Amino acid sequence: MEFFNKAKAVRLKSHLDKYLVADDDEQTVRQSRNSGASKKARWTVELVEGNPHVIRLKGCNGKYLTATDEAFLLGVTGKKVLQTVPVTMKDNSVEWEPIKEGYKVKLRTKGGKFLRANGATPPWRNSITHDLPHRTATQDWVLWEVEMVDISVLDNEYISSCASSFSSEYEYSASNTRSPSITHESRENSLQSTAAPESRRPSISTSQSRWPSIASDRSSQTSGRRGGMEFFSKAKAVRFQSHLGKYLVADEDEETVRQSRNGASHKARWTVEFIEGKNTVIRLKSCHGNYLTAADEPFLLGMTGKKVLQTIPATKMDASIEWEPVKEGNCVKLMTREGKFLRANGGTPPWRNSITHDIPHRTATQNWVLWGVDIVDICISDSDLGSSFLSRTSSFSSLPEDYTGSPDTGSPIIQSRRSCNESMKQVSGMEFFKKAKSIRLKSHHDKYLTAGDNEESTIQDRAGSSNNAKWTVEFVEGVDNIIRLKSCYGKYLSASDEQFLLGVTGNKVVQTFPRKLDSSVEWEPIRDGMKIKLKTRCGDYLRANGGLPPWRNSVTHDIPHRHHDWILWDVDVVEIRQGSPPKVSQSESLEDDVNSSSFRLMSPAFPNVQPGGLSDDSPRKSEGRLIYYNVADDYGNVNDAVEGPSFQFKGHGLEELTEKLAEETGLENIIVCSRNRVNGKLYPLRLSLPPNNATMHVVVVPSTSRGSYTSCFNST
Repeated sequence: MEFFNKAKAVRLKSHLDKYLVADDDEQTVRQSRNSGASKKARWTVELVEGNPHVIRLKGCNGKYLTATDEAFLLGVTGKKVLQTVPVTMKDNSVEWEPIKEGYKVKLRTKGGKFLRANGATPPWRNSITHDLPHRTATQDWVLWEVEMVDISVLDNEYISSCASSFSSEYEYSASNTRSPSITHESRENSLQSTAAPESRRPSISTSQSRWPSIASDRSSQTSGRRGGMEFFSKAKAVRFQSHLGKYLVADEDEETVRQSRNGASHKARWTVEFIEGKNTVIRLKSCHGNYLTAADEPFLLGMTGKKVLQTIPATKMDASIEWEPVKEGNCVKLMTREGKFLRANGGTPPWRNSITHDIPHRTATQNWVLWGVDIVDICISDSDLGSSFLSRTSSFSSLPEDYTGSPDTGSPIIQSRRSCNESMKQVSGMEFFKKAKSIRLKSHHDKYLTAGDNEESTIQDRAGSSNNAKWTVEFVEGVDNIIRLKSCYGKYLSASDEQFLLGVTGNKVVQTFPRKLDSSVEWEPIRDGMKIKLKTRCGDYLRANGGLPPWRNSVTHDIPHRHHDWILWDVDVVEIRQGSPPKVSQSESLEDDVNSSSFRLMSPAFPNVQPGGLSDDSPRKSEGRLIYYNVADDYGNVNDAVEGPSFQFKGHGLEELTEKLAEETGLENIIVCSRNRVNGKLYPLRLSLPPNNATMHVVVVPSTSRGSYTSCFNST
């Protein structure tokens, strides 16, 4: 909701760099690359009274963005998104729940589906649907960038404002009564003329729609254009992450700077210094005590871009060590006094991993000057501002093994020091556990978090029906966003301080029976799409490791710098909770309760668990599982590029599923198959369905079909 709380109107840009626009027919919506400046791409934000977590989006035609029940194409997933005028404003089809994903958002319907920008060939190209992306290749199709069009208070009118990309430097004269449509050339010229007088400002082309003008002085424009100081106002030390996912680091020669993926190094930490009398600029000091400096020396002779170094200037009045943060969405640009920007270069050597200060003139390099800011150490009070002393409680130690900085290192982000409750309102994962008495956690390897038989270790295992894979959920009294997980041995899932392997990142996750319930047994669920991340109190995440032994099947807590999906878990509810959940005190002693049934060290009995591992009162049993299916042709070919139709299956066995698929497809004597993940071949399902009512993707093969899969059938 932070993207919309102060916005009167927004533009939504898809992963294809196209904008969500309302068509002139006042009914359909689509994507367009050329209509970003048009009023059709502007959506008025309406907050819903009594529900602070959802919004409505009204198009330029006065109609609302609506998730309909009408299929976009018959027989495939995805339903239409249209412009409509609802009969009543209580219609939840016009309500969208923003879910933060890095510096983008997903817009979720009340049915749990997401606003999706489709690509590929027509009729999918440029279309908009609402759906659940089940394929890895389409996960980013539901991600949207939010550009605020207007955050000022104008009576039913809007103007383009500073939040749109590189358009923050323009002023509108009283004589200009048309909507600004800024060309690429004017954007680049505007960056060069940052410090120039208003008379040298570039002209602004006009569009067809009339909009009110606004006259502003330089000071008001500056305050609207630059808002980047909010990222540093309480920061003692920060680190900067480029668009390449690499960090700005100070080299050991105490002179050069570059990019590196090792964000845990002390060389990636920059101390923030504020300048007396100047509240819009900062200095950045490296771990060597030198300042980040915009030098006048060209990086390569005859090329644009000048060197950025570490230096100790003769005087601190030297403007080359001053940087002005300019907010750009959820990232910042660091601008020099000459109006150039700190730039992280890519490409081939010598550009690869280099740092320069320059003005990006090409569209492809516009995001090279954007930086995500991770606050490494915060100021406890205002008197701490400007101090170069880093407290012992810094979340970014100079030792890599002590690194507990920002967890979401996969994309440039802003690490804000809000309260836990406030942050959880945006990405809360507690909804997965509110009604759960016991659960199973499935990793991205399709293995379950399992309590080791030695009653101490934790591992991953494919045996999801085992009691060792079942974890009882406990809630903490007085805290709404923390859970504890108890194994079948009565011990708690604990984030230990012991390294898993000496010299590498990642600490052990074990089962413990502490004398008192401390923060090591507390986990904060954070929602990530339809999965969750479990965060420790020190900022690490429960991680399911892969690869070669000893990593294979191990479980640690860490911050992933490469494998970001290793910290994502599916939650399978095994038993639902009857009545309100019991609360356990934060500091409850276990000594007095060692004989209590809730803290037994022996395996508890589970009378409600059936042989398949599911309880009688499991919600999955009543709701069934989701089945996606495709039908093979006469030669056994299947078009996997198109996601097939689906239905809710409440049966339990393969025979029931076969009958249901025969009914759905109208075919007789069918064979229900699944695709082998290793070689891609089809093989028939012979035994039983997967446990836990997991979603299935199957292929229906008619008995008359001929193809290369026949040998696979015969071999089974």
